[in-house]
Amino acid sequence: MMRRCLDFFSESICMSSTLSFFVDSILFICISANAFRNSKSAGDCATSATERTANDNRDASERGETDELLINNSPVHMTNLHSNSGYLTRPVPVLNGNANTMGDIIGTIKDSQQISDNTLVALYQRYKDPHEDAILSEGIERLCSDLRYKPDDFAILVLAWCLDASQMCRFTRQEFVQGLRNLNADTVDGIRLRLEQTVEKLKEDSELFKQLYRFTFGFGLEPGHRTLSLDMAIILWRLVFTVHTPKLLDRWLYFLAQHAQIRGVPKDTWNMFLNFAETCDITSYNDEEAWPSLFDDFVEYENDRANQNVTEKVDEEDTRQTLRSDGSL
Repeated sequence: MMRRCLDFFSESICMSSTLSFFVDSILFICISANAFRNSKSAGDCATSATERTANDNRDASERGETDELLINNSPVHMTNLHSNSGYLTRPVPVLNGNANTMGDIIGTIKDSQQISDNTLVALYQRYKDPHEDAILSEGIERLCSDLRYKPDDFAILVLAWCLDASQMCRFTRQEFVQGLRNLNADTVDGIRLRLEQTVEKLKEDSELFKQLYRFTFGFGLEPGHRTLSLDMAIILWRLVFTVHTPKLLDRWLYFLAQHAQIRGVPKDTWNMFLNFAETCDITSYNDEEAWPSLFDDFVEYENDRANQNVTEKVDEEDTRQTLRSDGSL
């Protein structure tokens, strides 16, 4: 009997060694294949980026004015959220600032436990309108109060972006639940933490800010409209530029306020203003370039004001010289 046990133990060791060798071999093959695949993928990405750049340059003449001025041929880069205790973050690709939704930009993995749909639905029910399956103005105000923000704070615009909300003063069940799942936040404190992180990231990342900026136009549209009212455009420009504030913003908004006859702001004008504000020098502005006519009017208005100021200063100095000559001074 003892002999049989020893034989069995010996055979088990042999089988275990064989199995271990087999597993090690499989792991080696998988790792090698994965390394090759990653290497090939990186090469394909570089090749594709080069081909895309060549195609972009070749087709530039066929694009509309918006695409020509907004084109960005920079290669794919990776955006990372800040890491925090209890959370692991993963890099998420932002392709030339053209991600479609907040879910394409911010993706996180919670290492402790997965957020349950029941928890998210319960949080949604806390703020849902009693007569409609959506969070409306009153519910949003209560949510803002719980988050310790004012409804017109920049962070609430960021929240709407994170939820990919389709219109103002309304969060649907799908937007709220899916948006918080993307953020990995299932409590009020968790939402505030994620908003604080995202606001800080927006300050640092101009490509990420571009996504928020473009979202803001559609978010501010009234249902069925294709242009922002002038009043709403002014409010949203001032709000979204809480960060990355252009030097000419105040002059631009003053110009708009002085021209109430402007019917509205179309999407092209909204999108292109970001490029205009970042790159345009009013003193060397070329009205032959394919900017919207509203920008031409703004530059002309600013030049007229500058010339008027110069004229007034010259007249004032001439008056002083005359008074000195007469002995009045």
